[in-house]
Amino acid sequence: MIRMATPRTVNTFAAQPGRVLPYTSVDSSFPLLTHGRLEQGIASRNGDVSTVWEFLASARDLASRLPARRYAINLCRDRYQFLIAFAAALLAQQISLLPNCCAPEALSQLTERYPDAYVLADHNDVPSGMALCRVPDCVQAIDRRADIPAIPSQQVAVIVFTSGSSGVPRPHAKTWGSLVRGAHALKQQFGIGEDGSHVMVGTVPAQHMYGMETTIMLPLQSGWILHAGHPVLPADVAEAVRKTGNAVWLMTTPIHLRAYVGQRTALPGLVGIISATMPLPRSLAAKAEDLWNVPVREIYGCTEGGMVGYRQPTATHMWSLCPGLRMWKEGDHAWVSGGHVGQSFRLADRIAVQSPLQFTLHGPHHDLVKVAGKRTSLAALNAVLAQIEGVVDGTFYRPEWSLNPNARLTAFVVAPGISASTIQAELRKRIDPLFLPRPLHLVDALPRNPIGKLPREWLSAFAMEMTSEHRQRES
Repeated sequence: MIRMATPRTVNTFAAQPGRVLPYTSVDSSFPLLTHGRLEQGIASRNGDVSTVWEFLASARDLASRLPARRYAINLCRDRYQFLIAFAAALLAQQISLLPNCCAPEALSQLTERYPDAYVLADHNDVPSGMALCRVPDCVQAIDRRADIPAIPSQQVAVIVFTSGSSGVPRPHAKTWGSLVRGAHALKQQFGIGEDGSHVMVGTVPAQHMYGMETTIMLPLQSGWILHAGHPVLPADVAEAVRKTGNAVWLMTTPIHLRAYVGQRTALPGLVGIISATMPLPRSLAAKAEDLWNVPVREIYGCTEGGMVGYRQPTATHMWSLCPGLRMWKEGDHAWVSGGHVGQSFRLADRIAVQSPLQFTLHGPHHDLVKVAGKRTSLAALNAVLAQIEGVVDGTFYRPEWSLNPNARLTAFVVAPGISASTIQAELRKRIDPLFLPRPLHLVDALPRNPIGKLPREWLSAFAMEMTSEHRQRES
């Protein structure tokens, strides 16, 4: 039986009735949010707006009923309910675990690693045997206190996990202070002010570091309204934007953006687009800016440190380092430290430091390909593949060469109505024949995760399945 606990004491910012104080830090603490009035909106669902005081009442009510455990696995699908669960855990001084995969086996491994954990969810789709605390659809907001909780800067707020695109997901703890400073770095770089009329619509899950930064922390620290849903399909995104009735910032990924541009999705009211998780081709950014007449900005970051750099692809191929950060090279590897990142850590990508404030990105270290004395990268090959007309999605794949040194590169391509031979012919014009994929598989879709990445384990399993099917057809 799980024992229930009330939230521990936290600092608060007092305010006059109906007003909350502006952003500041007190005694090494930061406020939970920076909205200016308790009646101000903080979340929108199907056109209905929840206010700040309704949110605070819901978070405090949930915090008073949380199990007395150290870790809360936040699996909420609705973004507003995710926010309520996240805030309740903060008030109870619990650490939110944000897994990037919700498969039963992955959750089982997570609870083995963190035995003092339970699940916070807005649904019942949780493996049997796991302690579950349901986040209610709504709470009667009778608590109209005008104080805003202040969370200690050094309090560990979340543990996020790498995507697994370069191997096994690894955990990284984030303090409340680092999350707040990261949100303010985003605001500074993109000229975002305290504007309560702006709405955030996100196509990425809040459980991912990029989603956490842009769809949870940025609205909290900018006085914005967040869209409670998680639209991905073009029609769903169009509906979400239409129903908000406000100026909208779209937080998305290149793979999602390509689908919206391809279908020429109507998105009236957009004021800005932020993209991340993989390089954004300049051609795609240009099409998006022409279609919606808004700037497209791109974030370079990682789970370990959050946002590291930014650029507008249509203006420059160079990345600008976030203020307060320092980047340097040691051998073939780039390191970064300072600002919201904190202690130094090594970046997984191949980076050329052009100046103290600028750098260029050349893809992950693990994607280097060497054949007969020549070298390239999977990222470079994928960029060429994406430029071929009619290719919707695609990736080159390198088998484990330690197991088979003679294995050739393979490619998996989504290109309805185009033959493999046509794509091969286009590739032959653009890359060295040594790097041509043999074979090239035409597939219906790639095994991407919700943020558009291809975890190595998923892609390896997919490659084995496709290879087996190919051999069966050849035999």
